[in-house]
Amino acid sequence: MHLTEPLKAVKEMVRVTKTGGSVVALEGGKMSAFHNPDDEEYSKLAERAYDAWVNGIRKLEGKEFKIGEKLPGIFQKAGLSNIKAEVQADAWLYSDPRRRLSDVKAELRFDYSVFKERRRKDRKYLLAGGLSNATITSYFNRLEDRTEAVMSDDENLRRDASLYAATFFLVSGVKKG
Repeated sequence: MHLTEPLKAVKEMVRVTKTGGSVVALEGGKMSAFHNPDDEEYSKLAERAYDAWVNGIRKLEGKEFKIGEKLPGIFQKAGLSNIKAEVQADAWLYSDPRRRLSDVKAELRFDYSVFKERRRKDRKYLLAGGLSNATITSYFNRLEDRTEAVMSDDENLRRDASLYAATFFLVSGVKKG
């Protein structure tokens, strides 16, 4: 996902692999979700922003952040055989009682710090991906307000039923003899 020439990288992986050996990659896929049951409008805005961000990175940097579905074809073009793929999914809720509150809060603080640090760069990607400055500002403000609200009160955090989900593709292939 961070490479502008993924086929070239996989060919190099094949080159350094012994005959009969496996090449394996795990990458994110197109399927992702966010839903806040208390704010349908924000849910739609967050999905639009994520799609624009991915498209902006593709446009400005030539990187495909949702490359998982493309891996089997890339592996085939690189000369691998016996290609297999699995979908790995991850879904999480901040309100999940199986997660320690301190872990959830640490994750939120980290994500929030990354958001603040990357804000200017992410605006560039979102603009390139088709969002207007006004829409981006609205999204950033709502994200900031939402994050601060759930971080400010443990009860709010434990009641937040917003769902986050993402898929990853685990793909393997064998170097032919």
